[in-house]
Amino acid sequence: MKRYRETWTVKNRPGNVSGLMREFGISDVCARILWNRGYTTTEDVSDFLCGRPEEKSLPVLAGTEEFVNACEEALSANARFRVIGDYDVDGVTATYLMVSALRLLGVEADYRIPDRVQDGYGISEEMVRSAAADGVKVLITVDNGIAAVSQIALAKELGMQVLVTDHHEPQAELPVADVIVDPKLAKAEERIDNLCGAVVAGILADRLLARSGRPGFARSMMEIMALATVCDVMPLTGFARDIVRRGLAKPRDMWNPGLRTLAEANRLDVVSRSYHFGFVLGPCINALGRLETADYGVELLLSSDPETMRTCAFRMVEVNETRKEQTKHYTEVAIREAERMLTENPDTTVLILCLPECHESLAGIVAGKVREHFCRPTFVLTEAIGHPDEWKGSGRSTESFSMFEGMMDCRDLFTKFGGHAMAAGVTIPKANLEAFRSSMAESFKKQGATTDNRVTIDLVMPFRYVTAALVEELAMLEPFGNGNSKPVFAQKNVTILSMRYIGKSGQFLSMKLRDTEGTEISGVYFGDAGEFLAEMEKAYGTGTADEVIAGRKTVSFDICYYPDLNQYNGREYLQVQIGGYHFPEAKV
Repeated sequence: MKRYRETWTVKNRPGNVSGLMREFGISDVCARILWNRGYTTTEDVSDFLCGRPEEKSLPVLAGTEEFVNACEEALSANARFRVIGDYDVDGVTATYLMVSALRLLGVEADYRIPDRVQDGYGISEEMVRSAAADGVKVLITVDNGIAAVSQIALAKELGMQVLVTDHHEPQAELPVADVIVDPKLAKAEERIDNLCGAVVAGILADRLLARSGRPGFARSMMEIMALATVCDVMPLTGFARDIVRRGLAKPRDMWNPGLRTLAEANRLDVVSRSYHFGFVLGPCINALGRLETADYGVELLLSSDPETMRTCAFRMVEVNETRKEQTKHYTEVAIREAERMLTENPDTTVLILCLPECHESLAGIVAGKVREHFCRPTFVLTEAIGHPDEWKGSGRSTESFSMFEGMMDCRDLFTKFGGHAMAAGVTIPKANLEAFRSSMAESFKKQGATTDNRVTIDLVMPFRYVTAALVEELAMLEPFGNGNSKPVFAQKNVTILSMRYIGKSGQFLSMKLRDTEGTEISGVYFGDAGEFLAEMEKAYGTGTADEVIAGRKTVSFDICYYPDLNQYNGREYLQVQIGGYHFPEAKV
């Protein structure tokens, strides 16, 4: 599969960083990274490195008092509550937070998570009718509801009070709910774009409990809100950064017991980085919502029974392994289809791929992987179960293109849609497919979006700067993720002195590297080894890879990298993780 060559640009924001170095006792490397990323004042750097004071670490949301007042009135009337969540990590954790808070108040509160296939995203009309039949008087949506116009209208007709809590983009028409709390609905100066649904639910639950004399709920649930923030790919700046930092810093023996059990099931001795949330724990919760039922995730977090928690956790791990295998297969299928489309029309900007046999729950993951491979916004559509005339799927976008804005431009084409700038879900009649493709291409052009595979380099840095002290200092910049990417360093003309395969199936590469100053260091590449070696041989000739592995030849290339400490067999040594790379262009 073709790897799209990156365009590298180096950040170079002019400024005197010596003041930051002196005031915060940091190195020139760290100070320049912060300065280049816009942290130039004492207050900005202090907030970034140290976080806000605890009392300022969560925002006040517009509509909070109305929400709390409505809940208290319903509580005094002994009304029955039901929480309607969603099947991803954000929806599962938001459901857990809201149900936990209500039960702490002695409320008869239960929950429903929609079935991805039968109900689709968020609250459905069938769920509304079921709630009415069960005698529910108050419906609270978490991580959904802002687009549920017809469903909430039905709930009102059936005599229920509806409190919407969400974080997705509002559409042209708002639901007729009794209360709506959505940080993206607030006035421009109060709008907050980086709070996930679980954080919104946690803030509201915290206020509700504080009103009844039970403060500190949000603080006690910080690891849950941090997990959701990372897994819903919120920009890790401002409030979101504070939440994830506090969640990761919380001692694991004080975590929610169910989440702790899930970490044990994944053999995680330490959970100290956002990576552990986003790529180990989160996918296990998501997998159930994709292939089975997300109820296991809520029950894992609500339960106090060790056996129940172990059963749920190990089932999650098992299902996630199945999900990985299926994702790998359909990603390969999708990439082949994308390559065919781009061969036929190289000017294609937004990839809209139809994979009829792909399970619709995998569409978003596959779309994300295709987007990464081709640097283009991507939708993956599957046949809607029970609706053979419709496509149903998910999209994942790039930084330069607002997928939601593009969909709003052609909203009349859809049966149903929703999401935000970077991700979306859609149901569309098959007859409208080509119109959808044309409209998205036009919107891409209108927004001035680009398909460039751009990598922004923080610093060009020789290997002599890579020290244990620097690795420790760079950890101060975590958590890394959307909006606060891991720093990227680069060096030209790096020589590969030796190389060997590593990994269970030899899919990765370990190398001994030397830069132009003569400094040697270990390097590791966790990308596709076969692709890497193919590009090496394209540049240096057939058989080069075998010669380098055998130690009979050396080659040079340019790299992007990140330094870290590797622990192996009881010893610790410095290495660089190779991200992007450029071999010389093939000689004609």
